[in-house]
This record gives sequence, C-alpha cells and structure tokens, in this order.
Amino acid sequence: MSYMNRTEKISGAHYRLPKLGDMGTRVDAFLSENLFAQTDETLWRQAVNAASYPGAESVYLMPDTHVGYHVPVGGVLVTDGVVVQAGSGFDISCGVLYARLDGVTAKDIVDKRVRRRWIDAVESRVATGLGSHRPDKAGKIGHSIVRELVRYGAQPLGVNPDLCERPFIPVPDDFDETKIERAWNKATPQMGSLGGGNHFIEMQVDEKDGSVWVMIHCGSRGFGWQIANYYFYEGGRLRGLPPKRREESWLRLDEPLGREYWAAHNAAANYAIANRWCILGEIEKAVDEVFNAGVKPYYEISHNLVQEETIVSPDGSTKRRFVHRKGATRALPALHPDLGNSKWRETGHPVLIPGSMHAGAAILFPQERAHEAGCSVNHGSGRLLGRGQAKRELHDLQGDIDHEMNTTKRVLGGVEVEGIVTNSRQTPLDECAYVYKDLDEVLGVLESEGIAKVTQRLYPVANLKGMD
Repeated sequence: MSYMNRTEKISGAHYRLPKLGDMGTRVDAFLSENLFAQTDETLWRQAVNAASYPGAESVYLMPDTHVGYHVPVGGVLVTDGVVVQAGSGFDISCGVLYARLDGVTAKDIVDKRVRRRWIDAVESRVATGLGSHRPDKAGKIGHSIVRELVRYGAQPLGVNPDLCERPFIPVPDDFDETKIERAWNKATPQMGSLGGGNHFIEMQVDEKDGSVWVMIHCGSRGFGWQIANYYFYEGGRLRGLPPKRREESWLRLDEPLGREYWAAHNAAANYAIANRWCILGEIEKAVDEVFNAGVKPYYEISHNLVQEETIVSPDGSTKRRFVHRKGATRALPALHPDLGNSKWRETGHPVLIPGSMHAGAAILFPQERAHEAGCSVNHGSGRLLGRGQAKRELHDLQGDIDHEMNTTKRVLGGVEVEGIVTNSRQTPLDECAYVYKDLDEVLGVLESEGIAKVTQRLYPVANLKGMD
C-alpha cells in the first residue's frame, strides 16, 4: 500500500492521511505542494508507525518534516497514558535559547575582525564538539550544582520563569540521577558545553532594525543520550523487540519501567534547559570582553521533548495528554490554559526557529489555528540531504560553498554586512545551506494556515559549531 498516494489535500497547505489498518488516528500534515513533493513513502510509513502506537490519538507533520528513526522528524504524536521514547529520541530536550546584545547593532559587527574576536572569546569559555574538555576560561561547575540542575533546570540559576518554555520539569524526590553510571559520568564535565552535530552558537542580526542577537542550539549532551539509550534497550526487552528494533519501544505510565523512564527523561530535559543557560552565562562574558555590552535573554524553548499538556478541543473542553514533539516546537496561542498567568498569556509564547547557517532564523508567535496542528510548529527548515549523502554529493562544491559563506552580502538594519564568519576552516558540508529546505517556504506554510505568524527574521553573521 502506498500511504503517500492515499493522502488527501484538505486545503492550500493541509494534507491528511486517513486512518487505515492498525492506525489509531489519522495523520494531518502541513506542507506546501513543493514540500509535499519532497516527502517520500518512507516518511509516510513512519507517520503511520507513529499513528499505530497504543494510545495514539493525534499525529501531525510539520512543514520541515523528514525521515527520522521510526517516527518522522518534524512529527507530533499525542497519546493517552503512553510514552513513545522515539518521540524525543536520543537528544532529549534539544532546543534553542535567544538573547539580544544590549546596545549592539549591525554597524558594530560589520568588521569581520570584530566577529572573529567574538568567536575566539566564546570558544575560550564554551566547549564545542564531542567529548568533555572544558576551556581554560570556562566557569567551574561541581557535582553538587549539577545535581540541583538535573532536578530543577534553570531555577537554581535564578532565571526568570517567563523567559523559559519550562524553567524545570518536576522529577520524583526518590529519583537517582546516578543510577545510569555512563550518564552521570557525563553530567558534570559536559554541563555548559555545546556538543557536535547540528548544535551551534550563532550571532544573528535582525533584518529590519539591525539589532544583534545570539542563538544557542544544543541539548542534554551525553547525560541525555545515555539515558535514552539505556531505556531504548530496557523498553525493547520489555516489549519483546530485538536490539536492532529497540527504538520502536513504548512504555505505559502505569508500569514501573514507564514511570522510571519518565523521571529520567524529565531529568535529562532539566539538564538540557540548564545547559543552555549555563552557556549563555559564558557568552555574556565574551560579549562584555569584545563589545563592553550586556546581554538580555529573550526566551528558551525545546523542540525534542515529550510532556503532559492540556489539549483544547473545538468545543472548549480540555483533557490532559502526552504530547511528543520530535523535531517540533511547542506553540501555545493566546489564552491557552498551560500559559497560566505568564507574561505571554495574552499573546502566546515566542517560538524560536533556527534554519541553516546561511539562511538564518525566525521568531514566531502562535495563532488561534495552532490548535489544529497540536499547538506545534516546525523546529527548523528540515533536512534535504543526510549527513553522509551531503558529504558525498557536495564534496566537489566545497570551494564554492566556502566562497558563498565568505562573500554573502545582506542589508541588515540599513547596514550592509558581508560574510558569515565561522570557527571552522571550511564550511561543514553536512550543515551547509544546500542540505536544508527553504526556511521561508516552511514558515510560509504556518502563516498561510493561520498556525503562527513570523514577527522577526534574523540572519547569521558569525557561527560556532562543534566539529565531530
């Protein structure tokens, strides 16, 4: 059966795969015609996998969706009483933090040498790439502090809760953060570090007013990865799956292993939240060193997480369900019950969307029809090429890609800025612009369907990545 061919177009950018076979629910996908054409049968088969889990009540595909592990990246799964580990994957609570440089504008960073000094100042304080090394200027973080961060996320750091999607996620008092030795051994040495892959620290400029921002994109590092790996194996054994199929496992919250995983998952999420704020603390020092300026945090949000949330039905009734966002971002519109009395109650909270190291990023605000997409949006622009494929197919274009990064000119806040300065000798081919979908096309789907509105578009001028 071809699931892609069974998909129906509902509106301009809304497609629907009806409930078929063992599926517990239909699949709603938000894609332009071009983005739909970029999907394939493997992606739709993974969407069917998501819709076929026990307890599945809703599945949504965001406009950046692409093939993942058993469930699609850019996928949202809503369940009743069941947690699907693939719904947050290995990098639990990978996410983004945005902050604005106080009083710094485009004219202050036109000189590439200034941006280079900023990169050097950040690298002297924030570890990048794999491993657990800590730069000489990095602040000291001890085991006792990390124990608090694992339980209370950003709260011990004194962060204003209004600046976080969730300042922390509760874990039981009897949770033992040291149970998985391989995870705990990574916790202290890697707190405040970036990691590798697609994680980055980026200086960006608002195209309209020329304000300068920093975006931090990272997750729960080795602590979260080891937790996820441990429970994939344990869940696979519980469900009778062979080791190579362990990522298909799922857990009920009324069974002991389910409750154990839920506590560990949330501890990993707290670690990731704290990690981003610890990194920002070091970036503040770098900004002071180079610009003699401060940093104003804006918002922090995850896009790889499972959480229990309030689902609002069209008739206004509510229910609590588990919302899995695998490479998708929470987008609660105005007056959503889970906004409580936060400063975002009347507007909905900000949604932070990175793109590629060439295309930049955006800040969005959810609109009323976000409810029709599981109060979720994309988490980026979405990959077109896998990492290995990109390195093979783009190898001969390395020089052209490097030249483009060095010479790209954009008028930002009325000032022409040339080039994107990086911390690598060559542009990583598996992270360059050509491996990603068009960010503006992806964002356009959200606006056309009334799911979210773009309020700021920002473009990169300096980028740090961890080399794997």
